Amino acid sequence: MTDIQSKYQFASIENNFGLTIFAPEIRIMLEYCCNSSGAETGGILIGRYSQEHNMAIVTRISGPPKDSKSGSFFFVRGIKGLQSMLNRLWRRNEYYIGEWHFHPYAAPIPSSTDHKQMIEFSRDKNMKCPEPILLIIGGDPKVDWFMKVIVYPKCQDALDLIVTS
Repeated sequence: MTDIQSKYQFASIENNFGLTIFAPEIRIMLEYCCNSSGAETGGILIGRYSQEHNMAIVTRISGPPKDSKSGSFFFVRGIKGLQSMLNRLWRRNEYYIGEWHFHPYAAPIPSSTDHKQMIEFSRDKNMKCPEPILLIIGGDPKVDWFMKVIVYPKCQDALDLIVTS
């Protein structure tokens, strides 16, 4: 995925879960990746849902909050400032829809920690997101990068979303 298209769309095989993300948001994530000095980085996905409620549409990307911790093989997203931002965006009908992070020079494959955290988020009523999405960027953000998208429906197995356009 070295070229940035105008948008990427991902969907589950049954087409009951999906994600649309546009080039500006991808560029923002890649910029965070390039500026991470070879460490993992990440943030949250913010957006809306389609009228049918089967497609999450990313409208904003956050970077790592200031209290995040990262290294070559780990990223722990902090929380500083996120709740006030989410409260403000909620009034504009923009919502927390999931997480994103970067695996520098590695495959975009979620770790067991990633899986555990996303399952917890799907079950946490305070998150108000029973189907959080995890987007992982892997590879070299300047040359050759890849995305993997997974949805974690509450009380169901995680589902890989495949590129549809």
